[in-house]
Amino acid sequence: MTALYIILGIIAFFVILLSIKLAVTVHYEGDVALSIQWLFIKINILPKKEKKPKKKKKEKPKKEEEPKQEDEKIKEPKKKKGDNMFVRFYKNRGVDGVVQLLKDAVAALGGMFGRIGRAFLFEELYVSLKVGGADSADTAIKYGEICSGAFPAMGLFVNKARVKKYSIEIVPDFIFNQTEAKLHTKISFRPIKFINAVFVLVFELLFKVVFKLLRHSGAPKEENVEKQDNK
Repeated sequence: MTALYIILGIIAFFVILLSIKLAVTVHYEGDVALSIQWLFIKINILPKKEKKPKKKKKEKPKKEEEPKQEDEKIKEPKKKKGDNMFVRFYKNRGVDGVVQLLKDAVAALGGMFGRIGRAFLFEELYVSLKVGGADSADTAIKYGEICSGAFPAMGLFVNKARVKKYSIEIVPDFIFNQTEAKLHTKISFRPIKFINAVFVLVFELLFKVVFKLLRHSGAPKEENVEKQDNK
């Protein structure tokens, strides 16, 4: 019983650790700054610190080696490869079977991406754009085009994703006619949700795709081959 309690305690410990939020912060203002924070641990990934160049060691002159005679290799005739399991599956199940197999695989992957998408939380999403053109008229045209695309895109994203705080600011620059962009976002998620999504995907692919593929990838029967040849 003591060993069981220890194992359960270890499992619970890792479950608690993986349930703690992991935050990724991205800031763009000319250069990209990227950092990851988990509990009190913060790692700055970008920008990278410049490393001091290492001193090159002097290479010793290499001794000249006598050329060696290579033995002529006898080429063996290539063996003909037999049908792989996908071809045998097609011969056994036909086009309908292959289409259904692909549908099951796509459905499993779509479910995984849906579960992962719900795991993300955009705690902060701030976008700032300054629009400039060749002259004032060109700036006004570009400003209208960007506004007509950016605001609906932000609204659609906020409705589809989980966003806590957000704002978008677009201003025209009629004086200097310069174009600038700023982005700041902080995304948090729980690692355990990713692990759960991967486990569910593995089981779905095993039962709906892999086992079905293995089951019907044996040597094709003559009846199935005749049907496929007649199509």
